[in-house]
Amino acid sequence: MMSKFTEMISRYDYRGFLSLCKRKARGALWYLGEHAFLCILIAILFCVMFGTFLFYKYVFLVRIEYPDTVMAPIKFRKDVYDSVLREWQKREVIFNNASGENYSDPFK
Repeated sequence: MMSKFTEMISRYDYRGFLSLCKRKARGALWYLGEHAFLCILIAILFCVMFGTFLFYKYVFLVRIEYPDTVMAPIKFRKDVYDSVLREWQKREVIFNNASGENYSDPFK
């Protein structure tokens, strides 16, 4: 026994199929509108659960599986710091020496 849905697809009745989808979508949207508070609570619960899953996967499990890479101390590289500082100083000099030409206001 075929359901109404599969029967419509098998006969290539696209207008009927689209009409059925439109009615189902309209009914679902009316249900969501009538039960908005419940839908918002479910959405918040889903977001909290998804955030917990992400935290567990990318923070907690990483510390358990790879403790030596996570807990490695950060090494300060003085040479890299000095090169970045020199570059910033060069850019600051260029910025300060930029042309300070005043242009007339075209809206006066």
